[in-house]
Amino acid sequence: MNKYALTAAAALFLATTAPSFAFDAGVGLRATNQTTRISCDTHAEDDQAMCASKCEDAYLKDQQSITANMSTVKANRKACDEKCGCPQNSKGL
Repeated sequence: MNKYALTAAAALFLATTAPSFAFDAGVGLRATNQTTRISCDTHAEDDQAMCASKCEDAYLKDQQSITANMSTVKANRKACDEKCGCPQNSKGL
């Protein structure tokens, strides 16, 4: 009985820790290196992240305007991200 309890405990531990390793691998594929991932994340608290967050907020605000010229809105977002040093944040526009 003791072997089964230890095996069950080990299986539960592995089942709870495996998703965290999978998540880290997914984040690593998205970012080129650790510094980029931390600096340009719009949810972080450093100066570069705050700048990137302001760019994202302005883009969303401008995008929701009825008379928005989308090419101008996208160009403004790319220029803002370049100014912040996070051009990868506007790659998919």
